[in-house]
Amino acid sequence: MAQEKFGASERLACKILGQNRSALRKGRPVASFEDHRLRVDLRAVAGKHPAWGWRKARWHLLSQPAWHGVALNAKRVRRLWRLEGLTCKPRARKKRRTGPGAGEQKRLAAQYPMHVVSFDFQSDVTSCGRHVRFFNVIDEYTRTALAIIPRRSFTATDVVAVLEDIIAETGVVPTYVRSDNGPEFTAAALISWCQTAGVETAFIDPGSPWQNGYAESFNAQFRREQLTGEIIDTLAEAKYLADEWKQIYNHERPHGSLDGMTPSAYWENWTAGNQLAIA
Repeated sequence: MAQEKFGASERLACKILGQNRSALRKGRPVASFEDHRLRVDLRAVAGKHPAWGWRKARWHLLSQPAWHGVALNAKRVRRLWRLEGLTCKPRARKKRRTGPGAGEQKRLAAQYPMHVVSFDFQSDVTSCGRHVRFFNVIDEYTRTALAIIPRRSFTATDVVAVLEDIIAETGVVPTYVRSDNGPEFTAAALISWCQTAGVETAFIDPGSPWQNGYAESFNAQFRREQLTGEIIDTLAEAKYLADEWKQIYNHERPHGSLDGMTPSAYWENWTAGNQLAIA
């Protein structure tokens, strides 16, 4: 426009506008068919899972048979993700924890599936304004969601019933259970059940939610990817949404701490590689 309207030379126009002269000569490369197909698949993943970023989308595509053997490096996927105008949220920098308990001995870490099972409550409200509580139970080693149970209220007996259902489903009794010091978790019914089942308790310190970090992280993902985008009218709807996200979380959603594998696939791989130890 500067050249046509004002009669300026290319050199002068680029100098005034602060643009490199090579930008006028270098055209945009023609996109390959594979890039076009990749952009279509990335947009489909983003439409189905709006809260996912390009990393999870890449891990998800790598697990699909259609993309086996194709070079889907991180730079390529991120570039096409941005060209599609999809969200590219920067990673938050981790901060070193300070204050009371920061220099204490390292806490118990899970060494195998069902070694440490952690649980916590998460609150939300239905459209009528009544509270609904989700009882979330996860396996710390494989990050598997063992249960997401919505109810208006919970007692220690309800907690015991959920844990017994998990044992019946997995066929394994957890070695430790980790939770806060809520009344449902410190009641005599749950303590008595732990003693009978041979399960050790690992209560966190009062006012120290970071000591139950896996459960807190799970709660945050459940809220961001499911609860925030849904309006819950009834408990039946809450149960449906919880079961739907549990299925996605365990079998479809790639997990960063598991090298992009899903929790169910990670558990299956561990089981296949440790048959002798299990026997």
